[in-house]
Amino acid sequence: MSDEQQVKKGRGCFFYGCLTLVVLFLILVITTIIGVRYAVNKMVANYTEDHAATLPKLEATSAEIASLEARVKNFSDALNNGKPTEPLVLSEREINELIANDPNFVAWKGHIYVSLVGDQVKGQVSIPLEKVMNFLHGRFLNGSATLKVKMEDGLLYVSLQSLQVKGLDMPEKALANLRAQNLARDANTDTNNSPTLRKLESIEIKDGAVIVKARSSK
Repeated sequence: MSDEQQVKKGRGCFFYGCLTLVVLFLILVITTIIGVRYAVNKMVANYTEDHAATLPKLEATSAEIASLEARVKNFSDALNNGKPTEPLVLSEREINELIANDPNFVAWKGHIYVSLVGDQVKGQVSIPLEKVMNFLHGRFLNGSATLKVKMEDGLLYVSLQSLQVKGLDMPEKALANLRAQNLARDANTDTNNSPTLRKLESIEIKDGAVIVKARSSK
């Protein structure tokens, strides 16, 4: 397996399986709503805008990015090889740098920003909806979602706490069922993610950082 494949395998559960749920979930919810053709004009007016939202911008040198990616890879290698390793601690800035420089996120670069608020993950998005539906050319999905993340017995749990679009809270009636769901259920059963998840003791959000601990070898 190449170094690049190792990095992708190691990142799978932390980034693609968890943090990107913010993006995918927002896209799914809003495009499902506005996709109801009988009310599409009203929904487009209520939940989309004709301009992009301003998201925080990042500036990092190539050396800083290389050092960060090496640290993630070292943790990933130790995890995959069953070797003892210190917890992987990633700040809010570092998480966004990884997302911004990941080839799997090229289409969304500049359209997502992840914040760490208390023990929760908040994702802000500003997405040109023509990427999802051609008839929405010139319209933008500007919103945010707050998620609670925890890990128990090798299973990742991600639950919706709040969802805002265009600065407005989504109707509680629409969110009630979603709040009860584990948004990471597919990551737990995915053959690429589940073996890695079982090697983790915990994923914790604390003091403005994500702390990922490997399970102790027995």
